Amino acid sequence: MKKTYRHLTVDDRTLIQTQLQQGFKPAAIAASLSRPRSCVTRELARNGWKAASATRSVGRPAIAGGYSSSRANLRARRLSAMPRIERKLVVGNPLWEKVVDGLLQGLSPEQIAGTLQRMDEPIRLCHETIYQAIYAMPKGELRTETIALLRHGHNKRRPRLRGCDRRGQIPDMTSIDLRPSDIEERQVPGHWEGDHIKGAGNRSQVGTLVERKTRYVALVKLDDGTAQATVDGFGTILQRFDADLRRSLTYDQGREMARHAQLTEDTGIKVYFAHPHSPWERGQNENTNGLLRQYLPKGSDLSVHSQQALDDIAWKLNTRPRKSLGWKCPAELFLPGGAFDFKSYWADKLNLVALGH
Repeated sequence: MKKTYRHLTVDDRTLIQTQLQQGFKPAAIAASLSRPRSCVTRELARNGWKAASATRSVGRPAIAGGYSSSRANLRARRLSAMPRIERKLVVGNPLWEKVVDGLLQGLSPEQIAGTLQRMDEPIRLCHETIYQAIYAMPKGELRTETIALLRHGHNKRRPRLRGCDRRGQIPDMTSIDLRPSDIEERQVPGHWEGDHIKGAGNRSQVGTLVERKTRYVALVKLDDGTAQATVDGFGTILQRFDADLRRSLTYDQGREMARHAQLTEDTGIKVYFAHPHSPWERGQNENTNGLLRQYLPKGSDLSVHSQQALDDIAWKLNTRPRKSLGWKCPAELFLPGGAFDFKSYWADKLNLVALGH
């Protein structure tokens, strides 16, 4: 028969105290609880119980004493909350400093755990351990500053803003329904998803490009939201990459892509258009736009960012390890072999030499 075990409850302890006061022996108490005798004797020993022969009371018969069910239950609850082994991650220890270094680099707790795991001498750390260590900190300025390093500043999703209908303004569109299956299956790099993200009052914008297979990100500085500015800006950035890395672009039906034919002529890239109100058809791009809001927040003026500044932001995303890539970085998958050394890059960023690694 399979053995099972359950802890004593407050009702069990109350029964133990009551029967002790009535003169029951530990063996009899254990039988009434359907427990081994040792279960009751250990409970009494760790909670200060004294046998009747050890208790003296003038004018009264000797009775057992020292056991209180309420105190015993309080002690059990307190001990159950205490870790049996020393915590690996404690505020102020060397590993904590590495975690903070990762947060300062814009990594999520899960990305930090994945990065440490990929080093020459892996550090096994669960991302949930990082979250628990952060939120277990006592309230104060340090806790507030640490939580502020986490990626998202709000806990609830906000409803999408409803804008004007932009359909019917793009000539000669090729629907996503006609897109070859190898693009959907992410078989080779060179297939991109694109979009605009807007600044305060929709008066400034930045173009975003995400490569579907490697998650590589490129950002485009745009002088305005016109179709010509979009074609010029996207074309300039796409020309940075070899021809076999600019195979296709999937975009929504925004009027800024009205001159897509010129973009195809300039770069050789084939443009496909998603269905209206179907952001999931460009899910990689939508997810990346959310990540970019850490650096390009809503309500800010995006025109202040130079192309170099946007390249720096894109590089931060491209050097982050991604769970969907087996904790590899977009840069090491997209760039030519050897152009990006993951271990040396993150060893320097996290100062792992201080930990002896």
